[in-house]
Parts: sequence; structure tokens; C-alpha cells
Amino acid sequence: MRNELTTWLSAHRLDLATPWADVIGGSLPPQHEEDTDTGTLLTTVVSVDHLYDLLLQAADGDCQALTTRLHTISHSDDILDQALNDRLSRAFEFHRSFRTLLRRKLDDPAQMLALIEEFEALFEYLLTTLTDGWAAHNAEALREREFIAESLDLASSAADQRALQLKALNDISQRLSASLDRDQLLELVATNLHRLTDVVHVAVWMPDPDDPDQLVAEYVAGEHAEASRGLRVSIQNTHDLVVRAFSARRIQFEKTPDAAQHGDWYREGCGVMALPMMLHDHVVGVVTLQDPLSVEHLRFQQDLTQGVISQAAIALQNAQLYAKVRSLNVELEQRVEERTRQLQEEKDRLATINQISIEVSSTLDLDSILNTSLTLVANMCQAEHASIMLTESDDSLLVTRAVYGVPASPGNYIRFPIGSGVAGWVAQQRKGILIDDISTDERWLSIPGGSLRKRHGSMIAVPLLMQGEVLGVISISHRTSGFFHEGHLRLVHACAGPIAIGVNNANLFQMITSEAERRYELLDRQQTEASQIEAILQNLADGVIVCDLYGSVLMANEAAGTTLGRTIEDLLLWNLHDIINRYLGSRSPEMPLTELLARPLDALDQRRIFTSTAKVGMRMISMTMGPVLKEDGQLLGALLVVRDITREIEADRLKTEFIGTMSHELRTPMTAIKGFTQLLAMGGLGPLNDTQREFVNTIHSNTERMIALINDVLDITKIESGSVDLEWRSLHLVEVLSGVISEVQPAVSAREHELTISIPPGMPLVRADAHRLHQILFNLLSNAIKYTPKGGKISVEAYEARADELPDYLRSGVTAEKRYVQVNIRDTGVGIDREEIGRIFDRFYRTENPLKIEAGGTGLGLSLVKPLVELLNGKIWVESTVGQGSTFSLLLPTPSSER
Repeated sequence: MRNELTTWLSAHRLDLATPWADVIGGSLPPQHEEDTDTGTLLTTVVSVDHLYDLLLQAADGDCQALTTRLHTISHSDDILDQALNDRLSRAFEFHRSFRTLLRRKLDDPAQMLALIEEFEALFEYLLTTLTDGWAAHNAEALREREFIAESLDLASSAADQRALQLKALNDISQRLSASLDRDQLLELVATNLHRLTDVVHVAVWMPDPDDPDQLVAEYVAGEHAEASRGLRVSIQNTHDLVVRAFSARRIQFEKTPDAAQHGDWYREGCGVMALPMMLHDHVVGVVTLQDPLSVEHLRFQQDLTQGVISQAAIALQNAQLYAKVRSLNVELEQRVEERTRQLQEEKDRLATINQISIEVSSTLDLDSILNTSLTLVANMCQAEHASIMLTESDDSLLVTRAVYGVPASPGNYIRFPIGSGVAGWVAQQRKGILIDDISTDERWLSIPGGSLRKRHGSMIAVPLLMQGEVLGVISISHRTSGFFHEGHLRLVHACAGPIAIGVNNANLFQMITSEAERRYELLDRQQTEASQIEAILQNLADGVIVCDLYGSVLMANEAAGTTLGRTIEDLLLWNLHDIINRYLGSRSPEMPLTELLARPLDALDQRRIFTSTAKVGMRMISMTMGPVLKEDGQLLGALLVVRDITREIEADRLKTEFIGTMSHELRTPMTAIKGFTQLLAMGGLGPLNDTQREFVNTIHSNTERMIALINDVLDITKIESGSVDLEWRSLHLVEVLSGVISEVQPAVSAREHELTISIPPGMPLVRADAHRLHQILFNLLSNAIKYTPKGGKISVEAYEARADELPDYLRSGVTAEKRYVQVNIRDTGVGIDREEIGRIFDRFYRTENPLKIEAGGTGLGLSLVKPLVELLNGKIWVESTVGQGSTFSLLLPTPSSER
């Protein structure tokens, strides 16, 4: 029988399967199985579903298959710390994915805690099995390395039984194999080679780890050993035997080397043999032998020396591997210890939250809930003092209701307005705060009296929130500055939820208890109130029609019948679908009742509202339709509100006429002001000094702005009244753009913008009004110039658009058989916030950005562009990123599309 964790994991397979596969998947080879019928070998690739089934089995108590899988991937990963780090990182990423999904999908705190506790046990098993398998893999690899070294020693001793040299070589090999310390290995090489070869001087040269261009005599044996140790040779000295052996990777002999071409390490009168220390075709060092005897003597020692050096190279590699494994083991132990500590802290936190939840669910006594919860939180955080303050007096005051660490005396119970002090600030801002030292925080109020009023130390304060309402504040403090950290803040935040629930439950219980005495009176008044509600509904000025989930009308008031010109009996016999079709006709899709009942909420979980207008006789009515939902979100049906808006439409028409008339009247004196100002500026009435000319220019520029504003208002008025006259023509987009570019070029040059235009040859014509298209493009380009910082880039791109390349929300109004031209005006400006994109086409609306004051304007430009585009049967949309720029896209039909 599946437990709750297994059931929850199964239900969220789609969300968790991929991150889980990243944890136990990896670069394992496909599995091979033999077909019992044909005898052929079949290759099976491990799927994501199969890997997720292993997790479900483990969550259900059967961990065998998952353990096998974890051991397999431990032995398949490289023996590197990065391999384990990657596995652990993926595991913790899956852990975060699970916790995040659980918080998003689950609202029940008790069930959430239970699932987290089961999952933490499963996750701890996963980490333990993975690290144990990796450690076993490391141990196995180390044993394999040691076995290889021992095998080489045995092979060397058995290969040549000739002489004492081989016996000595075997002895040295054993000593080298017995040590994993680098310095000890190099010392063994130098001293034993000196003893066995009987030369006067032996040196072991290794690259300097701090300077790769230098070789250092790390260990020296023989005459003047101390003086020679630490000598250096530059790799740039290609004549030096040590460098030659290191660079050429071959043994170098010289009977009488030239002392001038060698460093201080060379002893005059000696022959030299330099042997590179090779490891897998890579030179790791050089050994030099010096002796006054003949080169033949040195050559006689070559095999022995070469054997010792080869064994030393292998031993050095083993030492490096051993050091690395030890380092990895130490790091792994530290990580396991750190994670164990974190898990223990998390366990303690969950235990505290669980105890608080148990206390909250076991009693409805407010004082008991507050005191017990406060004690648990303070003990968990090791706080010296703590308090819980609750709101009262219409949520304007905070009053201490429980204290910890001090006697429960009247001096320790204080009250102050919300917004004052740290606790008041937390209640006002509805977010927790961590203060390292309250003596440096300006929000701290030092009130005389009361042992709770500390004047130094650290503090945490967190609001008690319930459904967005502040119920109080819990705070803990310690006399030591910086005592608390983010982990304590998260713990108090986590505990604040159950405490708030307990406080809310206690308040509700108290309220229910007091309300129980009035229950009889409420029941007696229920019928009266129901009658009043019915009377109110019937006396509403707006018509209301309510239907069920199938569209059948359940209720309609008198105003609905009057507005629609029908009796209530007729409306009750109809279906709401029929009412919409009857009054909207071909415009019925504007009120999609079926779609509303199928999906009452939008993507943001807000109620979907549809509006339209219809003409009933000589009257205009507005129709608003929305869902009827219970508090728990259950859909009961739909609500249609109808209202006579004939007077509103007439008033709007009169307003439009008034604005149009006033704009015309304003434009006449403004034209006169403009003309006389130009006359003054030209000196027609006498010369002007600099101050007068500046004033005249200011009057002229502001007059131009006023005339432009009046023209924009007139255009909007014409659009609203439907009196815009369009001169439809087939236009070359290049011709229209050339006129616009010539107008905006001074502004582009002034702001040092880079303006590029891309229009491919053979572009179709567009069908539009030349003046209005010019007006649209001018406003869009002006906007891009004003809201792009100096030195920015602006581009205009045009091409023939395809319907399938448009955004999804535009395709519904675009016919695939028709041809369209798309114009993109792209800038590198300040950009538009995602929440403001939907409002930029509203009148007088201007977004908040760094160039808002510098750009100026009234906010009418874009509000004029959108209706003009729609009048041209086009579409306009915006894509923008704050700080990166915006792209305004314009879609216009071609002449062939309009036939």
C-alpha cells in the first residue's frame, strides 16, 4: 500500500522526473540483454521514467533497485572531486525542486511537514548511499594502484637474477613503494643511487612549482651535498646537460663537459650522466650522476639508475594520487559533516514548528498558545529575551501579550502605534527584519522602564500574518551583537505561520463563542434579511440575470426585463445563450458564455469579465458578463448585468464635440501667437537683444508644443467620433520612411544615435493613408529617439510577414491567405517594465524611467498611434526588456489583401 510521499511523487512525475534523472542518470552505458527467442543481444537505454520508478520504489520502502543504481553510477564516475560535487549539486537541486513544488502545490502545513519529513529521510539515504559508494570506489582505486606498484616490484626482481644490482634495485623499489611521501621518495632516490653506483655526486632535479622555467636540485647526495642543494638551472640554458635531458627526454652523456656552459652544480674533472625521470612520456624530473671515472663507468650504472628512476616516477605518481585521495576524503568528510549539521538544524527547526503546530491544534486558549510557542522559538534560537505583540484598537496599536526571559510584570507589557519602533515597522511593512546591533538602528525606540527595552545587542522581528492581515509581531533578542543569522530569521519566519494560525483560531473561537449567544436572533432575522435582499435585487437600477452551469436562467430582476424590453417570465424561460444571440446577433462571440463557464479564471487567476453593447429600440445598453464563484473557487454559474447607457453615450458625444470645438478655438489664438513670435524673432519689429531673443524662442517652442498637443487632441476626438477621413492609396514604404527620417534626423544627430534602415528589394506596397502612416511612424521613431540614451542604436526593419511567425495572440485576427508587411522599430533604450506594457497606449500615461523628465511629452503619442493603426486595418504590439530596449512592431495589409 503506497504511503503519502509515494502518492505525491507519482502525482508530480512530470515536474520532478527530469531533475531526478539528472541525479542518478549520467554517462552510464546502455544495458544489454539477450533476447530469449532469437538469442540476439538487445540494447536498452535507461529511460527517465525508469529512473523515476526507482525513486517511487525507494519512497515505498523498497530501496534495493535504487541502491544498485547508486553504486553503479559511483563506480562509473571519474575519481575526481568534481564528479562527486556534480552529483551532490544535482541531488541538492532536486531537493530544492521538490521543496519548491511542494510549497506551491500544497496548502496544508501539517501534510506538508509530514511529506518533508518522509522526503528528508529518503534524501538522507540517497546522500549516504551515494557518498559511501564513491568512497568505496576510491578505496578500490587506491588498492588497484598499490597492486600495480607491487606487481612492478615483483616483475623487476624476477626479470633479472644476475647480480647484486638487481637485488639492490628490488630493495629500493620496495622502499619506494612503502612510502607515499614525496620528499621522502626523492631523498631515497638520491641516497640509494649514491650508495649503489659509488659515484661522487648524485642530484635529483625537479621543476620549481612557483617558477616552471626553473629546475631545482631538491635532493643531493655525495660530496658538497649541502652546498649543491637548492641550486637552480634555467630551462632557457639549452647547453646545460640537465636542461637537455629534461627537454629532449633522452639520457645525456659527456665525459668532459664545458664548465662555462653549465651551472654551479657541475664539478670539474667529472663525467656527467643526466637521466630524465619519465612518466607516461612526460618528464617529471632529471637525475644527474657525476664521477671522475670514465664514461663507461657511468654507462655501466645506467640500467640500475634507469630502473630506480622509473620506480621513483611511479612512486611519485602514487604519492600524488594518495595525496589527492586524502584531500578528497578530507573534503568529503567536511561536506558530510556540514550537511549532517544542516540536516540536524533543519530537523530541529521542523521539530519546533511541529511542536508549535501541535500546541496550536490542541488548544484554543490564546495565552497558552502564545507562551508555549514563544518559549519553543526562544529556546531553539537560544534567545535571552522574546515577546509577542498583538494588534488591537482597530489594528492601530501593538500590545505585548507574552514575554520570555523576564518576569511577567506590568512594566514589561507595552503598547505603541503601528509604524513606531522596530516591531511597529515590521507590522507596517509586513516583512521580517534581522538587526545585528539595535544601537545603530534608527528604527529602535529607547523607552524608559521595562526590562525588555534593551539598548544594545541583536534582534529578530517577524510579523504574524494570516491571509494578508497582520495579527501581531514576534521578536527575539540577545545582548550579544551579531548573535543571530539568516538561519534564525528563517526559523522565526517558519514558526510565525503556525503561531498566526493559532492566534487566528483563538480569535475565531472567541468570536464564535460570543456570537453563539446571538445565534437565535440571527436565525430569526434570516428570513427578513432574505426578503430584503430580494427586494434590493428587484429594485436595482441595473438589470441582473443569473444562470447555472448550463446557461439556464435562474433569476432575473425587474430592471433586466425593463432594459431588454421583455417580461421576467420570458427571461426565465430563455437560456442565457439565447439572450446573448438574440441581442448581439453576429457579435455573439464578444460574450462567449460557453468559454466563460469552461474557464472562469484567466492566467493570473482573476475572474474573466466580458463586455459588449447592444441596441434595443432607440436605446443603447451595456452588457457585462462574469462568473459566479464561491469563496473556495467553485463555479456556480454566470451573471449578466445589463444597463441602459443611452444618456452616457450622448454625454460622451457631447464631450467629444466640446473638446473638438475648444481645440479648434484654442488653435486660432495659438496660431496668431506663433506668427507674431516668428515675426519678433526675425526682427520684423526691431532688433532683439540676447535675453529678448531667448524669451521669444521659448515662447515659440512652447507654442509649437501647444499646437502639437491641440492637434493630437483633435485627432483623438476625430477618431472617437468616427469622423476621420482616410485617403486610401497604395504606398511605397520607402517613400513614407524617407519623409519621416528627414524630420527626425536632427534629433538623431543631436543625441548621437546610430540609425539603420533595412528594407529588402521587391517589398510589396502597403495600402494606407499616407498622412496617417507618416504620423504613426513619426511618433514611433520620436519615441525611440527620446527614450534611448545618447550614443544608442535605433533600427527600422521591414519585410513581408507570415501569419505563422506572428505571436499567438495576434494570429486570431490575421488571415493566412492574405499578405502583410511588418515594420519593426527597435531601440537600445531604457525599455518598458512588463507590467506597464499594457498601459503604454493609454492617454496621458507615461512609464517610470530614467529619461522621463528629459524626454518630456504628454503621453498622447502612443495613444494616438494605436487607433490610427487599427483604422488602417493593421496591428501593433510591443516587446521590451528593461535596460535593454524595446521593439514596436507594426503589421499593415498589402493592396491585394484588401480586395
